[in-house]
Amino acid sequence: MSLHFLAKLGIMVITDIERNEVDFIARTIGLTPVAHVDQMTPDKLGSARSVQEVSMPGGNSNRVVKVTGIENPGRTMTMLIRGSNKLVLDEAERSVHDALCVLRSLVKERYMIAGGGAPETELALRLMEWSNKQTGMLGYCAKAFAEALEIIPFTLSENAGLNAMRMVSRSLTLT
Repeated sequence: MSLHFLAKLGIMVITDIERNEVDFIARTIGLTPVAHVDQMTPDKLGSARSVQEVSMPGGNSNRVVKVTGIENPGRTMTMLIRGSNKLVLDEAERSVHDALCVLRSLVKERYMIAGGGAPETELALRLMEWSNKQTGMLGYCAKAFAEALEIIPFTLSENAGLNAMRMVSRSLTLT
């Protein structure tokens, strides 16, 4: 009954919000959630220029609520990911999570090293140079370990569909 009266007044009511989404929405819009109407005061309200329900392509069941024009948007963001099946969506979610973890690490530590086997290649080169100056078992073991490190960029190149031998030999000559 209350939803009917609010709709007549032109007030949109969003129902069926997950518990973990309440905190996200509150931080984004800048409001304080209240449990009862008697506790609602102007300082607990948030504001937005536009709140609308938008249909996504692909059927009537794909409807999302779009909030725009937030005065103080805070430090939140929404990313809408769509996929053909649950497996694709799960993989996309893992990829986004991994990317966000990398960004968080960069913000915390403010340094990074190159990937794709570059550290292993550099370490293999330096270790090979060092092993040539050593004698006996120490030099032999260090050389074997340096050769073993070269397998990492080789495997990464192979998994990426590249010519692994050419990529590894090119990276060894570039440094």
